[in-house]
Amino acid sequence: MKNELILFPKLEDVFNSITERHYEIFLPVVAIPKTMVNENWEGYFFVIQFNEDPYNRETVKYFTEYCTDTMISFTIRNGKYDFDTDLGYFDVTDDWKEYQIETKEKFEESKNEFLNTGNQFNIAEIKIGGEPEWWQGDATPNDPSGNPMLFITEIETYPFCKDSCDKKIYVFYSREHNLVVHLYQTT
Repeated sequence: MKNELILFPKLEDVFNSITERHYEIFLPVVAIPKTMVNENWEGYFFVIQFNEDPYNRETVKYFTEYCTDTMISFTIRNGKYDFDTDLGYFDVTDDWKEYQIETKEKFEESKNEFLNTGNQFNIAEIKIGGEPEWWQGDATPNDPSGNPMLFITEIETYPFCKDSCDKKIYVFYSREHNLVVHLYQTT
């Protein structure tokens, strides 16, 4: 397996099952070979841009331990992701629809530019391993056994998604539980 990042992987390569809603919600940014974290591991970690409505309190009914206001999680099965709660988590209010549309449009512009011209955001800015550089303070999640999850990567969204909300996505992993957590912080 090559030790190269794959920009804008196809949704079909990321998720085990896909609905129309997946296409609206999940925006895969990069696939990171697991060998970049541990030479004995196979497969990929996927970094996914997502845009939930922080003001829609109706979605709280879909919250779990790892799907909250600024965090989502996936279970890895057969090398791909399963989202860990109902997609209703991403329901938006009328006031937030324009932001969700803007995020998707800006993401698609970057993706299309890359696919059509090869121009890409600076992938050297993708930090893999080590310690997270928190914007708002340490938010390392613990796995279901109570152990701190392994930091995989962090990536600022503005270089590939110039929308109204610059955020940094942090990705953590529990090999024991086949669990991947994405959380974000804003400035």
